[in-house]
Amino acid sequence: MASTTPKNTTTMEATVTSKGQVTLPKELRKRLGVQRGSRIRFSIPAKGSVKIEPVLYDLEDLWRIADEGRKPGSMMTFEEMDAAKGRRQW
Repeated sequence: MASTTPKNTTTMEATVTSKGQVTLPKELRKRLGVQRGSRIRFSIPAKGSVKIEPVLYDLEDLWRIADEGRKPGSMMTFEEMDAAKGRRQW
């Protein structure tokens, strides 16, 4: 069930099962571009709203796009990649 609030924010509700599972509403799945087998990330700040987004990359989102040193879509040099790899704690 979806509704639109006065701030042009769409809200949806879902029910949590006894196993802690939630079926995402169809409209939300479509908007996120997720389907069976897709991964979803929940970002939970200390205060404020939870952010839900599809996992588009792997390997910790390419090390969080090399520790935020580059914008997605731009090329990184091998030196920048090595430096990002060196900052990782395995």
